[in-house]
Amino acid sequence: MTGYLTVNGQAVPVEAVERSGVYADGPRGQRYRIKVGQRFHRAGYTAVIWRATSIYFDALGLEHVNLVDEAGRLDVKTLSASVLLDRSHYRLI
Repeated sequence: MTGYLTVNGQAVPVEAVERSGVYADGPRGQRYRIKVGQRFHRAGYTAVIWRATSIYFDALGLEHVNLVDEAGRLDVKTLSASVLLDRSHYRLI
């Protein structure tokens, strides 16, 4: 099923995917999964905890994760899954 996400005022088609993304860049080549409900914090900055609310592929095939601030629930953001899995940027809690 294709849905749409508004980016900079333009509707961008997105496709629903499974509730987790699989990556082979975990420790010692293990498969790594991002799942809805997992919690992350920015490396070196633990005051804000972000919870994954959905995972999708954009029209170019890049995977993105929607995140919500657990404390306030008002702050939301979307990150590329590759940035979220980069331990120099974000850490899984």
